[in-house]
Amino acid sequence: MHDVRSISDLLSQIGRGEILLPEFQRGYVWKRSQVRGLVQSLYRKHPTGHLLVWRTYMPSKVRLVEARNGDAAGDGHSLLLLDGQQRLTTLYALFTGDAPPFYEGEKLFFDLYFNVQTEEFRFWQKTLMQKNPAWIGVHDFLREELHGLLQRLPELEPEHREVLQQNLARLGRLDQIRNYTYTVDRVSGDEFGVDEVVEIFNRINSKGTPLKKADLALAHVCSIWPEAREEMRTFQATMAERGFKMDFDFFLRCLAGVAKGSIRLEGTFLKIPATELQQAWNRMRPAFEHLVAVLRRDACIGDDGDLPTASVLVPATVFLAREGGQFPSDSVKQRFIRWIYLAGLWARYSGAAETKLQQDVALVAGSDPDPTHELEEAILRERGRIALEASDLAEVRISSSAAAMARITARARGARDWFVGLRIYDEARGTSNGSERHYVFSLPVLKKAGFDSAADRKIINELANRAFLARKAPREVRSSPPSEYLPKVDADQPGALRAQSIPLDRELWHPERYRDFLSVRRQLLARAINEYIESWRPGAGDGVDTEEYVRRLMREGESETVEFKSSLRWDRVRERTNRDLEKGVIKTVAGFLNSESGGTLLIGVDDNGEPVGIDVDYKTLRKGDRDGFQLHLQQIIARDLGRLVATHLTVTFHVIDGHDICQVSTEAGDRPVYAKHGNSDVFYLRTGPATQPLSVRETVTYVGRRFGATG
Repeated sequence: MHDVRSISDLLSQIGRGEILLPEFQRGYVWKRSQVRGLVQSLYRKHPTGHLLVWRTYMPSKVRLVEARNGDAAGDGHSLLLLDGQQRLTTLYALFTGDAPPFYEGEKLFFDLYFNVQTEEFRFWQKTLMQKNPAWIGVHDFLREELHGLLQRLPELEPEHREVLQQNLARLGRLDQIRNYTYTVDRVSGDEFGVDEVVEIFNRINSKGTPLKKADLALAHVCSIWPEAREEMRTFQATMAERGFKMDFDFFLRCLAGVAKGSIRLEGTFLKIPATELQQAWNRMRPAFEHLVAVLRRDACIGDDGDLPTASVLVPATVFLAREGGQFPSDSVKQRFIRWIYLAGLWARYSGAAETKLQQDVALVAGSDPDPTHELEEAILRERGRIALEASDLAEVRISSSAAAMARITARARGARDWFVGLRIYDEARGTSNGSERHYVFSLPVLKKAGFDSAADRKIINELANRAFLARKAPREVRSSPPSEYLPKVDADQPGALRAQSIPLDRELWHPERYRDFLSVRRQLLARAINEYIESWRPGAGDGVDTEEYVRRLMREGESETVEFKSSLRWDRVRERTNRDLEKGVIKTVAGFLNSESGGTLLIGVDDNGEPVGIDVDYKTLRKGDRDGFQLHLQQIIARDLGRLVATHLTVTFHVIDGHDICQVSTEAGDRPVYAKHGNSDVFYLRTGPATQPLSVRETVTYVGRRFGATG
């Protein structure tokens, strides 16, 4: 849709505040030559382009006070100038001798002159113009208009009057530029979505800075709430000082989520009254401040650079705003930190980011007192698992999300700089003490050992060959193999290597064993990351995963919340693999999930509470170690109970009297779980020290009482 407007009409609209300048527009940057060129074109009636405005909804009962000092049109909409700012600013100054209300820039030009005899436009030159009556000031003339000049003619010097009288036609032509018309293309929020408006602008403005959806949203917010720009900028600067340099897009997504439970910056967002936006901002701001404090103090996340994407903080911010700026309990806080880790690690917001962020914000904006279960389930549905595997770290770069999680894990384990002894993270201040990413095996060392092909670069630069230090390592270290400098590190900084998951087998510190070093370190890193993330599951820090706790359970025997299994799949009587034994594990886990209190399953403990270990199970697996065992256990649980139950389980290992014991801690589920046995689904429930299947009638009764509508 378009209108045809004269310059005079357009300037009147600007003066009344009907045409406003969006916040994303740059200030006035035209040079003298561009100003003169525009006026020449107008005088000669040459084309000077179209104008583009965005007609966006202004909520009723809200009077637009100003947008860059403008006033409302008062018709329920505002007109935001997308293309044509430089021209209209020039014209406003030309005709009024003043800057337009929305002006921001370094300099305007008010000294353009016109020669009525030669029709030449020039900026003031004293030697050329001072004593030449043919030169008149364009600004003065246009403000006075031709009619005003004619009234003053008798008062002028004869020579001056004669020159003007002889060139009245040219003066009339100059005066008529106020009637020059522009086609004003108008894109309306009622006809075009925000995405389309962005596309239109970027097509027209192909040589300028690309417009983003958030730019338009900010322009709209500022058009109905003028103080928003300064409010956001002030808060932005405050949070940047604390290490979180969030852009306006982040704040707008949070604002939309708090106001409407949606992060989409279009549709209903563009119809939110200013008062509601202000109220949402007043709830969002302390919520984000609290979240930042929690991340720095508790989660070893010192700044936004520790996150793969700031989007992982949007759902938590919206939830906190809903809860008055504080987590309602420590357990909910722990779960949100755990979810932030998982969302970052598994790149929750890569690909279809807006859709997934919208889904997650809708969850946290609802009434669920703890939406983290469903948030975590969304990751599990998408990725199939939440536990990291060593293979996930093969050829992964230091810039990856896994590397960010490895750095956080090292900080949490008290990692220190290997050469100066300084902890790499200051928990008291919530800040990093440095961000040096050290090569364990340096490039010169590996090149000398024959790792110099293009393919080798991938394994040289991968995460498993990097460590996090506070300072750059000494020069001599950077040219030495680990076999020469790590022994000293191990002696001078006890525990520093273990904190960063460095293999302690010194044979692996030689360049010729580099590939073996990578293989082992990937396993150690994956295990450390998994254990750290699991430690944030509520209850994990209450002693339930310690050796002493497991020994106590073994002494007390099986109960309504504890069961023992001597193995996962090895039949100790027949001395062969027996997959039917796996069904017993599935049955127990299902029973605990369906109970009201959850429970603990110990695998590798016989009926008498004696440790017998799971080494026999290792031998039946392709990958015969803890990682292989855990992977197989997770696979059969996902197969028979569904992948989503993994969010309610914690798997840990212990060495009891020389035997590996697997502990499966199960929370009470938030929905009924059915075990798949062939073509049948069976509902199991833990009753006393046994797990029993319920009949259909018993299941319906119990599920209705225990789970209610969820069932």
